Amino acid sequence: MIRKCSSGLLRLLSHARKSFEAYDVPESINRHCSTSSKDLFTLQLKKFENEKVSEAVSSLELFFAHVLGKDKLSDVRSEIKNELKLNSDQIEMIESMCDCRLSKMPTQYILKEWDFNDLRLKMKIPVFIPRPETEELVNIITQELDSSKEYKILEVGCGTGCISLSLLRFMPNVKQIIAIDQSKTACELTKENSLNLELSNRLKVFNYKLKDDSLPEEISQNGPFDVIVSNPPYVPSKDLLRLAPEIFLYEDIRALDGGPEGLNIIQLLLEISSKYLSKNGNLWMEVDHRHPEIIEKLVENNRDEWNLKFIASRKDLFKKERFVNIKKL
Repeated sequence: MIRKCSSGLLRLLSHARKSFEAYDVPESINRHCSTSSKDLFTLQLKKFENEKVSEAVSSLELFFAHVLGKDKLSDVRSEIKNELKLNSDQIEMIESMCDCRLSKMPTQYILKEWDFNDLRLKMKIPVFIPRPETEELVNIITQELDSSKEYKILEVGCGTGCISLSLLRFMPNVKQIIAIDQSKTACELTKENSLNLELSNRLKVFNYKLKDDSLPEEISQNGPFDVIVSNPPYVPSKDLLRLAPEIFLYEDIRALDGGPEGLNIIQLLLEISSKYLSKNGNLWMEVDHRHPEIIEKLVENNRDEWNLKFIASRKDLFKKERFVNIKKL
């Protein structure tokens, strides 16, 4: 069961929303008796709209789907339209989830799970929530790699494990993936998700923070790597306060803050790739849309030292330059 946000957490985040006392709850919404799903949906939607909660309708539909045990949102809409009666336990669960959402908690954390490339992954505060753009990155890599060859892959910043686990699931020719993250919680979550998906036999996870162009022996001994992949922290520090409250109140800031220009970890990844990629190996990164041109110049200026070549940048679904591919010569 989804529990309510603790009272301490709600007090801490009270600046993010108005008090729930401002709302008049219809007499028909009573936890001690059944009530219409339509009435409850309408009431909570009004609260969401008053508080300017993003994606209000879809969030509510997902909460109802979770509580009602529905896999299809179309089924949820039908139940609401037909005014399905809810019992007191269902009402309490939905209200608890809505209370958390009103405090700007992301829907993924409230549901404690999220789908990524058809994989259902466990979610946990404050581990970085996978975005649709990262699904695009995975799809690009699977299209580019040769299905007849074996690959050893290093992922830097594994988070929930979404990239590594997708590659393992959809590419049986991936021999092994080494996944690292500076967050112990993220490493534990990646391991949990790998066990749930029965993909742990080809995955090793290490709690490690990149400091320079060297990897500890326990990681480097698994190389050289045919592919290094990362969705690194790439938000310039000055832009962090512009992020939505759902992000800066709940998600690990270390997974976002890329330093003054957003390039701190990207620079380290280039240096790591120059040392630990195999000949003709590839580095794939998801980056800020302002970065590809800068990265291309950086690689060109250090070509003799790094022995890397900038291959291409690709646009995401929003037509922004988002993904870069760099090859070891």
